[in-house]
Amino acid sequence: MSPTTSTLLRTVHADVGFFRSHIGSLLAATAFVFATVTSLSAFADETADWTFWRGPHFNGVAEAEGLVDDWDAEGGDDSNLLWKRDDLGARSTPVVMDGRLYTITRADRGTPIEGEKVVCLDAKTGETLWENRFNVWMSDVPDTRVGWSSVVADPESGNVYALGVCDLFLCINGKTGQTIWSKPLHEQFGLLSTYGGRTNFPVVHEDLVIISGIIINWGDAAKPNHRLIAMDKLTGEVIWFSGTRDLPHDTTYSAPTLTTIDGQRQLILGTGDGAIWGFQPRTGKPLWHYDLSRRGIFATPLVDGNRVYCSHSEENVSGSAMGAIAALEVTGSGDDTTVKELWKLDELVVGRSAPVVVDGRLYVVDDRCKLWVIDADTGDMIAERITVGDRKQWPSLLYADEKLYILTENGRWAIAEITEDGVDFINKGRLRNEAFYASPILAGGKLYFQGTSALYCVGTEEGKQTAVSLAEQLVGETPIEQNSEITQLLVTPAELLVEPGQSVELSVRVFNELGQQLAAPGNGDVTYAVSGPGRIENSTFIASEEASHEAAVITASIGSVTGSARVRIVPPLPWKFTFDDLSDPPVTWVGARYRHQIRPVDGSPALVKVSTIPKGARSRAWMGSSELNNYTIAADVQGKRSNGQMPDIGLTAHGYVLDLMGNSQQLQIRTWSPQLRMAQTVDFPWEPDRWYRMKLRAEVKGSGENAVAVLQGKVWPRDEAEPEAWTVTAEDKSPVMTASPGLYGNAKVAEIAIDNLEVTEN
Repeated sequence: MSPTTSTLLRTVHADVGFFRSHIGSLLAATAFVFATVTSLSAFADETADWTFWRGPHFNGVAEAEGLVDDWDAEGGDDSNLLWKRDDLGARSTPVVMDGRLYTITRADRGTPIEGEKVVCLDAKTGETLWENRFNVWMSDVPDTRVGWSSVVADPESGNVYALGVCDLFLCINGKTGQTIWSKPLHEQFGLLSTYGGRTNFPVVHEDLVIISGIIINWGDAAKPNHRLIAMDKLTGEVIWFSGTRDLPHDTTYSAPTLTTIDGQRQLILGTGDGAIWGFQPRTGKPLWHYDLSRRGIFATPLVDGNRVYCSHSEENVSGSAMGAIAALEVTGSGDDTTVKELWKLDELVVGRSAPVVVDGRLYVVDDRCKLWVIDADTGDMIAERITVGDRKQWPSLLYADEKLYILTENGRWAIAEITEDGVDFINKGRLRNEAFYASPILAGGKLYFQGTSALYCVGTEEGKQTAVSLAEQLVGETPIEQNSEITQLLVTPAELLVEPGQSVELSVRVFNELGQQLAAPGNGDVTYAVSGPGRIENSTFIASEEASHEAAVITASIGSVTGSARVRIVPPLPWKFTFDDLSDPPVTWVGARYRHQIRPVDGSPALVKVSTIPKGARSRAWMGSSELNNYTIAADVQGKRSNGQMPDIGLTAHGYVLDLMGNSQQLQIRTWSPQLRMAQTVDFPWEPDRWYRMKLRAEVKGSGENAVAVLQGKVWPRDEAEPEAWTVTAEDKSPVMTASPGLYGNAKVAEIAIDNLEVTEN
């Protein structure tokens, strides 16, 4: 996409955002218009979409009729099984848009080229329309856990968005399957890819696509924090970058919910610090939070009106009990937005499945597959421990056609109808060799059940569903005319990585206290300032020609209202770091400062990866652009020994790591730690407290389907001459084409020292 096209798209979307705000105000203010829109957009439609994993209302509830009471996974005339794909087992909840189903799953399973893919099917027939395959690199996620996230579909643009398990974020054309843009968020932001595959769910709001996760970033954001990144959905440009609290407990997979409360649009989600948070989705402004758990929140909160129902399965904030479910009430707007607890039930362990609310009752399945029915207003128990399955519960509930549809991890399914004292099961079943982690969905009057062994489409010709239009989600905001004062300002792009002398055109978005976008200010209304190596000419930032691995902050002001953008300035190769004149790791390195210190080692300053941060012991740091290719990284390294244990020390290039492994006394080249699809390993005895020189050379040969990555690594004692031969060599027939150079280390028991680091073109 050309810079001119990109700028034009951003301008058009800024105008559209302003227009949307006014339409929302008119709809909220005019009951006649609202009624008209509703009557035109909500009707029984066999092509009704399901573009977010919990449905168009983010709550697992849909208006439908004629849905099945029973089904048989083996097929047959009376089975209600419309189609089945035995080759598309997955963990990810699918979505459906415009008659097309999208899901994430493993690609080329168990082979030396295994990766990940987004698959598009004809929702009526199950026929594959396209596949978009991509690599997994620099990730600790087991191959069996690919697909914890879910695709989100955007009817306005026709695009779909997917977060891979290594945190590669993609925008894909929903019809053709072509990648429009992609960002390796682990390299460019420090988004963690670890702890068994926990990846978060993207959500689209107007012209933005928003993703979150535990991020170990750079500069003043170097400490771990559950942060949110909002990008222009058409271009990938970063619009805002926000966060919760430093040093969260876990990576999580709680999905966001969009809603409007007291006239204010909000994005609500559970986060890694054990709290439920509310943000303004257009600005990233945090509005409120409620502390629920001592560890991260995995279950997705349910929003019903101004109520938020949330749950967890870990230690409670107070006391020794495990698990709780709580009802919160959110009121107010802007700086006056508040949250209070209405009721809370301790020792109800609901760590994964999200509930539904039907007629004032909360239906929830705990982690042991027991269904509970609770008065949503009071928290009084109506029915408890209704057995659905006998193991763990992952999928969330679906309510449609006056029935509850329930799936469980052990392959059980149930269809239940609501009764005065609980539920009655209409039918139950169990599928052999099947497990359900994904939630059931409904689209076009048909049910879709994603299992780890197969994907099932279930329904009849009588199944119909009420379609929900985009216009219905705009209803409810306070008229923008009531809040015309500018109180918030965003500078975009909000995050930049540039070379010395490079220029970037800036723009400003302004908002009122409710986070509604106001008319764009004139150029003469905005004042810019730069702190760091660079200058502003009109609305263009120009990085200093002399800057090298430095950072700048751009501040824009309209009166007393300010906003800022952050800039990393990284020169082209070659780079050399001796650490002699630094008190901290280079400010532009992502993921480095929190986990590394500069201090004397054997009489000379060196970069030391400390072992006193348990959750940062196994980690990576990234040095620059993800567009670099065909380069070599080298450094002096030293490992300590503690309690009989030695660390692992690694250099990364092109998406591959050369790992000097202490306890196993081996040297390995790999790209995906648990899968080891192209890994090569050799024995290599080495000693603690001795300096070695490591070198990793990465090169991609050939192009297209014939492209191959050639990785060559060597290690030798620093006080000896460099050997001619490479110590270990590997090839990858599914190459990572470009990636940032960086560091890898596992210093859980003993520290690592690094010095005289160089990155050069081949």
